Amino acid sequence: MADQKKANKEEKEEKTQEEEHTQNISVKGIKKDVYDKVSQIAKVTGQTLGEVTNEAYKSLIGAFDGAGHISRNFREGLAGSVSRYVENIKNLDLTKKDLEEIGHKTVFKNIDNLVLVDVDDETFDRYVDAIINVKALSIPASLKKSKVLLKCSYVDSITQGK
Repeated sequence: MADQKKANKEEKEEKTQEEEHTQNISVKGIKKDVYDKVSQIAKVTGQTLGEVTNEAYKSLIGAFDGAGHISRNFREGLAGSVSRYVENIKNLDLTKKDLEEIGHKTVFKNIDNLVLVDVDDETFDRYVDAIINVKALSIPASLKKSKVLLKCSYVDSITQGK
């Protein structure tokens, strides 16, 4: 009985210490579908939304910190094969020639309005790695929408020229 009381007391002290290191924070700009997925994970695992979010943040920090420890030579070698990023732009029109001049697989991210002008299937496959978080994507009739869809995440609308 004394052991049980001691264990309960230690558990309460741990929880109190843990609560002292937390605070209520409001995060603006969370997309509804992302929030819904995190909420679903919380329900399935029996954790609170805060606990799941803390674990997600810890994973992100761990991945970021881990990436910083990769040797310089490995990073330089990897740089030749890693996608480049074009991001945080309001409006961007790209031609086949633009993509060829970039010359690398590229991720287009956080763009309000992305227009691919005369890009064909071969050029798209060769130079576009992903299209992420784009509000409006416009593609030419010469480009198969099915190819584009496979490289899109969080794209609000896709229109195809006639």
